[in-house]
Amino acid sequence: MMRAQNNHDIHFRYKLVKYLTFISLIAVITMALSSFLYPGRLRWTDNSENIPQADDLSEKYNKNNNNNNTYNNNKSCHFKVETLIPTSPDGSYTPPPPDETLLRAIDLASPSDYNNYCSSWDEIKGFEDKNDELEECGLWQEQYMSLHEQRLEQLQRLKAGDFESFGHEGKPKYVSYLCETDNQRRGSHGCGGLADRMNGMVSTFFYGLLTDRAYLAHWEDPLPLETLFEKPTIDWSFDPKEMRQLFKTDNNNYLSYESVNTLNQKWGTIGRSVFPDGADQDFNKLFKSSYVEWHSNRAFVIRTFRESSRYPEKLNELGLNKENAFRCIMDYLFRPTTGARQFINAYKNMFQMESVLSIGLQIRTGDSGIVDPGKDKNTLEMWDYFMICANQLREAKRESYHKQVVYFLITDSAHLRDEFTSLNHDKSKRRRYLGDNSDDVTMVVTGLPIEHVESKTIKPKFLQNVTESMLTEDEQNTLAGVNAAIIENWLLSYTDYRLISRQGFGKLSAFHSDSAHTTIGMPKLTRKHVAVNCANPHAFITFDTLSTWWSLG
Repeated sequence: MMRAQNNHDIHFRYKLVKYLTFISLIAVITMALSSFLYPGRLRWTDNSENIPQADDLSEKYNKNNNNNNTYNNNKSCHFKVETLIPTSPDGSYTPPPPDETLLRAIDLASPSDYNNYCSSWDEIKGFEDKNDELEECGLWQEQYMSLHEQRLEQLQRLKAGDFESFGHEGKPKYVSYLCETDNQRRGSHGCGGLADRMNGMVSTFFYGLLTDRAYLAHWEDPLPLETLFEKPTIDWSFDPKEMRQLFKTDNNNYLSYESVNTLNQKWGTIGRSVFPDGADQDFNKLFKSSYVEWHSNRAFVIRTFRESSRYPEKLNELGLNKENAFRCIMDYLFRPTTGARQFINAYKNMFQMESVLSIGLQIRTGDSGIVDPGKDKNTLEMWDYFMICANQLREAKRESYHKQVVYFLITDSAHLRDEFTSLNHDKSKRRRYLGDNSDDVTMVVTGLPIEHVESKTIKPKFLQNVTESMLTEDEQNTLAGVNAAIIENWLLSYTDYRLISRQGFGKLSAFHSDSAHTTIGMPKLTRKHVAVNCANPHAFITFDTLSTWWSLG
């Protein structure tokens, strides 16, 4: 009797254990499926609190310092914001961490976009570097690369005085973009800021491409060009003094030199310089010398498509048109260094999310606030017409799949940038500038330092009793400031739409974008009362019009 009872107890316990095991297995499978279908989100955590929901983010982001600054997506995407951008392995510039506003925008993206963002990031290598910018630029790149390599090889023979070896090769030709320091720091003789210089460099190459000349580029101030950009295709580095010394020679059929200066030329003047024979101008007849040294901060690429009767068809055969020429040439010649690209990709990957509508706002307030931050009195109230335009564009362009809208601001005013980001948590101010239905609009900035590429030229304009020591820049600060300008200009070109101030910086981003119908030109502050209705499909500015603006096109 006792033995039967024991057997019964054992059988009962066995069934109970089996049943509990089965229930536990079901629970594990359920949690796994839940984790897969509803993945965790990248969030600001401090170990002592629960992960906040989207509605709680504004309050969390208003806190100055959380305990460990950690963002995670369960086990699939876990990192600290400080290590989002890895140290550049080649020793080049490593930017600071992205601004917290970026991670706020990422957190509010759709689950699929969020997970794709995570998959593009590696704990050691950082963000995936696709380098696919030249995929829709035609077939000219390899051919020009071969020509360029041939010209460099010929240059070595010219340096060696081996003229007889050329035989029937013909006379090799070269063109260089050169930005030299004006010791008197006169603005009229300077190279200008990033956009001005890039306009000159792109147009000089454009001329070289159409005349079979090897392209060279050089600037030293404020930093060497090679410090700021990699050379993804051709080697454009050269020594200006060495080239002058070689080509400034009399009575040599292979060596001749010509210096061309189109710095700060206006529309009519540069038209007479580049198209003296009108629409049928042959660029090969502009300059006869085998080496042309070009000082320029003005462009004529878009203008050539509009005014030339000789080159548009040839350019189209190469795969270049009015809409892609500037972008393709920029990406062919210059690639931001590793660290800058990592920072760019962190934001670019967010802009490219299907669930995000991104609108860039480039507000140029003037140089005085850069030189003397105490004079920076810019406010959202002053520049509210940019916000009005962004709101109109948001309502006109938003689709059902846009889970959120990102307003991305770049500006030379730190005060304006700080007030702009305050809209993420100041509900009354948010309602004032964004309207009532704006809970899914996120303000995003880079947080990078604000500097001017030609700070030595602009400082004397706004400071009294300027000494040489005041103009001496710390190299690391200069490196950070110039890279910030490059990063923000590239990023503005990647937003879905952009509102730009009427000067060169925003226009360069427009030319670098992949569409000629995504930019709205904003009036100056003194004429903000004539701002257009940005919901109107005709509000977008054309490349032809942009090419008449500052530094031309």
